[in-house]
This record gives sequence, structure tokens and C-alpha cells, in this order.
Amino acid sequence: MATLLVRVRLDWSDSKHYEHGRPLPCRVCATPTTMRDAQRRACHQSCAQDEIARELLGASLARVVDERVLR
Repeated sequence: MATLLVRVRLDWSDSKHYEHGRPLPCRVCATPTTMRDAQRRACHQSCAQDEIARELLGASLARVVDERVLR
């Protein structure tokens, strides 16, 4: 069985990804964070990266066909 690995690295070095106020629950894991995604929703960078990787992996798996099955 082949393994498909998807890694995503987001650049959150811009200050817009940090809120200096009260931490809010991450929209993915619910752990408090002062980090914000591009829509200004509370989200850890690692959670956003994992979420995108899962979406890409799911899209890839939907497009990948095992040629052995077609025989």
C-alpha cells in the first residue's frame, strides 16, 4: 500500500495573526489561544496547518486511483 504524506507550513509571522487581548478557544481544538487565522478567528497555527493538510489529503485521495484495482 502506498503512503501519501501532506505537509503544510503557514507563514504566520505577520502580527495580524496575533491578538494581544484575551485568549479565545481555538476553532479546531478548543484550547485557548491568542493566535488568529486569516479570517481573524481564534486558531493555532498548527491546527490550521493540520486542517489544510487533511483537506488536501482528502482531495488527493479522491483523485488517486490504484491501478491494481482497475485490472
